[in-house]
Amino acid sequence: MHVFVIGGTRFMGPAIIRRFVDLGHKVTVFHRGETEAELPPEVTRMLGDRNNLPAYRDKIQEINPDAVLDMMCLTELQAKELVETLDGIVNRVIVASSQDVYRAFGRVNRTETGEAEPVPIDENGELRHNLYPQRAFAETEERRMYDKILVERTVMDHPRIDGTILRLPAVYGPNDHQHRWYSFLKPMSEQRPYILLAKSLAGWRWTRGYVENMAEAIVQSILNSEAAGKIYNVGEKDAWTTKEWIEKFAPLMNWNGDVIVLPDDQLPEGYGWGINTEQHVIFTSDKIRRELGYKETVSFEEGLKRTIAWELQHPPEKLTLDYDAEDEIMKQWNAKTQR
Repeated sequence: MHVFVIGGTRFMGPAIIRRFVDLGHKVTVFHRGETEAELPPEVTRMLGDRNNLPAYRDKIQEINPDAVLDMMCLTELQAKELVETLDGIVNRVIVASSQDVYRAFGRVNRTETGEAEPVPIDENGELRHNLYPQRAFAETEERRMYDKILVERTVMDHPRIDGTILRLPAVYGPNDHQHRWYSFLKPMSEQRPYILLAKSLAGWRWTRGYVENMAEAIVQSILNSEAAGKIYNVGEKDAWTTKEWIEKFAPLMNWNGDVIVLPDDQLPEGYGWGINTEQHVIFTSDKIRRELGYKETVSFEEGLKRTIAWELQHPPEKLTLDYDAEDEIMKQWNAKTQR
């Protein structure tokens, strides 16, 4: 199979491409050339701007791919140009979406009101009522117009293209530019005696997925014709609390410190996320496991080890940890508990 990948040079993309090549398939990756990525030498590169995708229709038609994977389709306009450009060239288009399409995520981010959505949530879960979830704080027009709900509708409603949607969870692992676990791994690596954790986050659950396993799910959805016209949630079976995640990392870091849970208002700025943690965001991936036979190829523990190694070797430019403030807080906390 020849797969045309749009936006395959950041985070998940290289893992997906390497897996395709390992399985003996041909890959052409379309990107701007602004992000360096270690890709197999067999991979063909096509440089271009996805915001001007129609200009590359002839080139795409010339290489004659069997399917197209779009990792960076963020807006309704991009989705319309995607299917219009590919109409008559391919009949399989796979799009990486997000579980932020669900109303539960709107409640977490306080853009939706009402009672908490029951969890776990399957692919028939209620979607957000309000569109453009990033408009209030987005700094670019693309982000202001971001909405995966509209992307999904556009792709799945096309009369001549069989769409497949992968609703991804919070993905972690090597090349995670969000550094989801670094703020906990750094104090462990420095053998800090404690990690301070906001009470709002300690018991909150969010479905996550290790990057190589999420890449495997996408690869299987492309290779398996059963996925045509389908929408799938992807993620790990267990949705641990934030405190439980820290405890999973601790023995791998040889860290024997304590996790101290404190009210959000007693912690330095940035230690709490300001979200509505009364709403858990737990999603079931039973459908993709049942229909496509998807299963993880990297064990949970191995995924944690690879995550630790990469995070500690690639620290973020900015970090909100304030050890001096933490020590003062603990000094006061110890004084109160000893009274």
